[in-house]
Amino acid sequence: MRLALAILGLASSFALAEATAAQEPATGPALAGQLCNSIPEDTNTIHGKLIITASGQPARTVPVVCGITVHGDSWETYYDTSATADAGAERLVVVHTPNAPNKYLFARASSPSASLPATAPLSPEEAEATPLGGSDFSAADLGLDFAHWPEQLKLKGQMYLGQPCYVLDSREPSSKFITRIESYIDKESNAPIMAAAYDAAGHKVKQFSLHGSSFKRVHGHWRLENMDIRDYRKRSHTELQFDIGDK
Repeated sequence: MRLALAILGLASSFALAEATAAQEPATGPALAGQLCNSIPEDTNTIHGKLIITASGQPARTVPVVCGITVHGDSWETYYDTSATADAGAERLVVVHTPNAPNKYLFARASSPSASLPATAPLSPEEAEATPLGGSDFSAADLGLDFAHWPEQLKLKGQMYLGQPCYVLDSREPSSKFITRIESYIDKESNAPIMAAAYDAAGHKVKQFSLHGSSFKRVHGHWRLENMDIRDYRKRSHTELQFDIGDK
């Protein structure tokens, strides 16, 4: 089955569907290139919510609308969070172009009642440090920036969630925070279903993952219902839940 995670730029639709496995990439750079150059099939939008839990604090919920807009051989993923009682609305746009680094545009309202300003570019360092809606998902996480890093090594394949996966070791020695990410990439969907991030000292600092309970069968099709990310340094956790309805 094909894992569909367009919501984070991980694949090209929101459902699980039958698919033919792509030709196996022979090297780490080829696998990374296949991951970041996969053009979504079409434009799509989905509603959801971020449920953010930090150590010693009550959980916060932030509504979010996520979508994809395809422009020929380039595409954009966008994330619009609603204002909450203590934070303004946000808009993040990730511009994807094959064989080129991502571009990030971001805007945050100054208060819950303020209008959203025009988006402005984020530098690579800002993309890594800018959280969406105060969650544990950074702009760089959502853009799968690790697939553009200079060092890519394909490791021995593994199983995860009952699916055969490629394992990709991505490294960016010059990064000030995360320098290595090990990701499990579903062979049929070409989508990461688990990714662990490490700092220069080898400590695990973040982990994105799906679980067996992440999917729900709706009218004969498997739909992605939730996904989560943990930040071990901040001792916080974010679950992204999708409104899959009954379609």
